[in-house]
Amino acid sequence: MLETYRGTYFHPRTQFITIDTSGNVLESDDVLFPVKKGEDISNISAFFEGLSTYFEAEEDNDIKFTCVHLEDQNKHEYTCDIEFKTFADAAKPTLIIIHDFSDHYKYYQEVAQSRNESVINSQILELKNKYLKEKEDFKNTFIANFSHELRNPLTGVTAFCSVLQKTDMTLEQQDYVEVIKSSADHLKNMIGDILEVSKIEVGKLMLNEELFNFHELIEMLEFTYSVKAKQKSLEFEVDFDKKIPKYIEADKTRIKQILENLIENALKFTTSGKVTFAMHANQKRARKVNIDISIKDTGIGIPADKLEVIFHSFTQLNNSQKFKGTGLGLSIVKGLVELMEGKISVESEEGKGTAFKINMNLKYPINQEQTSLDKKSEIEKKNFLSKEKYSILLAEDSELAQMAVLKILAQEGNFFLDIITNGEDVIESVIHNEYDLILMDIRMPGTHGDELTKMIRSLPVENCKTIPILALTANLYDTDKKRYKKMGMTDIIEKPFDESTLLKKVYKHLK
Repeated sequence: MLETYRGTYFHPRTQFITIDTSGNVLESDDVLFPVKKGEDISNISAFFEGLSTYFEAEEDNDIKFTCVHLEDQNKHEYTCDIEFKTFADAAKPTLIIIHDFSDHYKYYQEVAQSRNESVINSQILELKNKYLKEKEDFKNTFIANFSHELRNPLTGVTAFCSVLQKTDMTLEQQDYVEVIKSSADHLKNMIGDILEVSKIEVGKLMLNEELFNFHELIEMLEFTYSVKAKQKSLEFEVDFDKKIPKYIEADKTRIKQILENLIENALKFTTSGKVTFAMHANQKRARKVNIDISIKDTGIGIPADKLEVIFHSFTQLNNSQKFKGTGLGLSIVKGLVELMEGKISVESEEGKGTAFKINMNLKYPINQEQTSLDKKSEIEKKNFLSKEKYSILLAEDSELAQMAVLKILAQEGNFFLDIITNGEDVIESVIHNEYDLILMDIRMPGTHGDELTKMIRSLPVENCKTIPILALTANLYDTDKKRYKKMGMTDIIEKPFDESTLLKKVYKHLK
């Protein structure tokens, strides 16, 4: 009888058993589990104990159980599918079919486990990315806040140094002011470095291309660093290829920053010998010139095993007090060079010197003679003022910044100045007074300066649509600048500012 079933349900790992209504074995082919005739089916496994109710069926039934774990006498485990076939004809015994699908289930279990692990790993990666993003957001927020809080007192120091320099002072006092101003500028540069790295890391640093006299920039660098090298009894040698176009279209500030960082580094770590600054033109194609730049020194050099890490942020190989710095210069240089689609490399031998090499393409105008840069500089805007006195509103909560602006504008004699320290009072003051210009701190208590600007622009008051509103801020990410412009701000004055910067911006926007 079992042979008949085996022909229908052929599978090499399938056992057929027939039992009577009491659960006793009638026949078994013992393919998987050896059982004797007359033995209770539950001896194979306790799984069969609770199934006696199916044995006395009064109609044909086909009951299936999947993924059942069974164990033989040798403790070998099987994962099986089990079928019960009962018949209404009492003469036919109940048929039990046990399919050994252990390999099948093991495979799918591995697949499922692999999928689960993949999902888990994906979730872990997602959590890590979320953590890193939150960490990065926290860092950038901290740096922005930190920078803002430092720049207010720095504005006071820088501005009052400018004011002091215009007073009657002894030579000794003038020297003291120069020291203070120099220290403030150094601190300002270090804060700027931290922000630069932050911008580069999050991809928010944008290049501002302009047409400028490239030869003039190199001449300025040659003069400046020749003097600095002489102070250290070093030689500063410049090898500049005159085939490089005179006028270049690029971000002048960033190119100057790259070259100054590398030359400053070379002078810092060189105690004897010379620093060589070389720049040569390669091919010119499609209004672009490819140039090689190198800054070589005869300084202390870099260990071979450290060449890979010198471009990392906050990395200083020499921690002695002799060579001070933030460890950000080379990180900024690398970020800027790559932003300009250039390449930078370094070669060095400890004790003998270092050479930094840059290759980049620079755009240039075809006609090098007819350029707007050859025009004479404009006469200062203040010579064309239409009023004797201008009314200015300063919205600023920092007392130091207030005093700095007050002193600078008071010296000019052309301004009335109202000062408001709270964002909520700005709108009311604008409604009741007619101002010629507004100086707006972005981080005002209550409502921020950019939001206040948007509110001012929407006021149904004459002049509110056109009045110049200048942002006073240290937040200068490209996204910030776009937001200020979208909110209706006219221009930006970066903190900390000095007398010259403030007056230049104010006079520029007065009618």
